[in-house]
Amino acid sequence: MKILIHHFDQNAHAMLRFGRNIKILGIYDERKELQGVDAGSFLGIGKLGLKISGNFTELLKTHAKDADMLVTTGEGLYFTKESNVKEWKEHIMEAIKAGLDIYTMSKIFYGEKTAKLKKLAEKSGVKFIEASQPNAFEKYKNYALLAEKEGIKTRVVTFTGTSMNSGKMTAMLTVRSLLERKGLKVGVLGTEPCSVFVGADEQVVPEVLPTMRGAHAIFGAIKKIELEEKPDIILVGNQTGLRANATDVEKARAGAIVAWQILLGSKPQKVVLCSKWSNIAEIAPHLELIKHSINAQVAALVINGFGCERKKLLKVIKNVEKRFGILALDVISTPEKLGKLLNSLTSDARHPN
Repeated sequence: MKILIHHFDQNAHAMLRFGRNIKILGIYDERKELQGVDAGSFLGIGKLGLKISGNFTELLKTHAKDADMLVTTGEGLYFTKESNVKEWKEHIMEAIKAGLDIYTMSKIFYGEKTAKLKKLAEKSGVKFIEASQPNAFEKYKNYALLAEKEGIKTRVVTFTGTSMNSGKMTAMLTVRSLLERKGLKVGVLGTEPCSVFVGADEQVVPEVLPTMRGAHAIFGAIKKIELEEKPDIILVGNQTGLRANATDVEKARAGAIVAWQILLGSKPQKVVLCSKWSNIAEIAPHLELIKHSINAQVAALVINGFGCERKKLLKVIKNVEKRFGILALDVISTPEKLGKLLNSLTSDARHPN
């Protein structure tokens, strides 16, 4: 599938790094500091010849004949400005009229706010897909009931963070690729709205689900993956952090509420705890919360070193590993430690947290 991306946020980053069965033709972002920047160079993965555009109309004009879909990302932060909402709607209308399907990654279900866009899409014969589905639990209800009865027999590893942008998805998808190279069949449950584009077997965005159904949907989705994909191991990506602000009204973030739904619903045997290099003070309380809630083994501490000078990052990793006695690494900057991480996730030995 050939796509255009609207807003270059962490979901777009993941699609660029780990996208499966997609080709990104162009990227639009309203932020002037990103315009003209090569997307690959920005992420540190080398030049891709894919420069971020600040002119959506021209971008669409260039690629409309080849593109299948417009994927809009980052609505949570992006929608804090009314001018952005207006622009978002105008750009979607342009894309619909050009014959592109639409996929919105909002973690809020907008209902009437997108009603006109949906009608236009229907009239134009294109699809309008929203990542957030309030009735998603119904898809997994029977699987959840079965999981409650007989449990999950496949090993589950949940990638939990101390905050947003802690590197959970990058770590999870890096591990998936490496395990697949070793010949293992890996199941993936994604909880970010870009998960369908990076090869996840199932995608559950808990924010719009009734509170009592969030963990249930996660539990059921894992059972569905186990039964239908028959994997050797199942990886689950979490959101934000276990102590994240749950009353961020302006940005419509559910914070820790969602993080706990995913952690408790996934019932992992092992956890990979991820943290930004500048937020390592949150590691200790998160280890305690994991220990006293699910008592799962924390197999590794992944430090997201994006934006940190390498020498400083290596020192941070060394100090974290020494302090907690748990394998610490950055999956990008310390690839020599990835073998130990894989062994830790696939072995039966428990680490004394």
